[in-house]
Amino acid sequence: MLRNFLSALFLITATCASANDNDIGMITGNATGTYVKIGADLSAVLDETDNLRIIPMLGRGSQSNIHDILNLDYVDMGLVQSDVLTQIRLTDPNAPALDKISYIAKIYNEELHVLARRDSNIHSIYDLSGKNVSTGGTGSGSESTSRLVLKFLDISVSEHHLRHTDALESLKSGDIDAMMFVAGKPTAFLNGVTVGDNLRLIPLPFSALLASTYQPSIFESDDYPALIENGFVQTISVGAILAVFDDLDENTPRYHALAAFCDALLKNQDAFKNPARHTKWQEFSPRATVPGWRRFLPMARLLAQSETVQ
Repeated sequence: MLRNFLSALFLITATCASANDNDIGMITGNATGTYVKIGADLSAVLDETDNLRIIPMLGRGSQSNIHDILNLDYVDMGLVQSDVLTQIRLTDPNAPALDKISYIAKIYNEELHVLARRDSNIHSIYDLSGKNVSTGGTGSGSESTSRLVLKFLDISVSEHHLRHTDALESLKSGDIDAMMFVAGKPTAFLNGVTVGDNLRLIPLPFSALLASTYQPSIFESDDYPALIENGFVQTISVGAILAVFDDLDENTPRYHALAAFCDALLKNQDAFKNPARHTKWQEFSPRATVPGWRRFLPMARLLAQSETVQ
């Protein structure tokens, strides 16, 4: 009887292990952000494709997501901002992430939002000097981008590390002078802001100081009617990319699952343009390159093969 029990237990364990071989854990973002919606779309489109199961999880932001990809066995990939490796290189040139993280694809661009009160004397990014500014929650992509931009532009502020919802309330009450955060426009986070909240988006003109890491972008009045006074506001954008753990033996089930994910993503890319998916998928181009990043080898091979066929 014991032998039969142990045999049955082994069979169940083996079956579960086999069933889990194609499970892919993906760290995304907070519940109100764009990342979580992109993760949900990836799961909706790719689940059961090649027996894959995509499991999105809430995350804390780009820096934290990189840490989770490196250190948590159940996190295989995650959405991060493309400038996160620039930040890592500046703070720790020998960080494991530089060798063990690569990217599968750039999904879309997301924009840096700088908000202040309309009745303040803040009219451009340079007016933040010496002010109390929320740069985003600790470990978030917003914090990383805000710090890099302020560093590149040589602007010194008194930093506050508040999550978006807390920062917005602190800005309305006057406890801080401005807030900076990164999100794909138009972000649902700002849907509840009205003209009566007395807030506006502050211009961030593009310059050569930012050109190595960011791209120019704009907000239009249609994006945020309550926050834009004169048609459009200049800003910058940063890539939202799918980063992946890249320190695996090619013969492992985990590696094969990630390779299958890359294949499924390419084969089903048109499905993400469906109106039911987030509007940011309209920017998705699998071949888009990301400066400073190494492409995940299975994806690089698939792109090379498809190019040869064409």
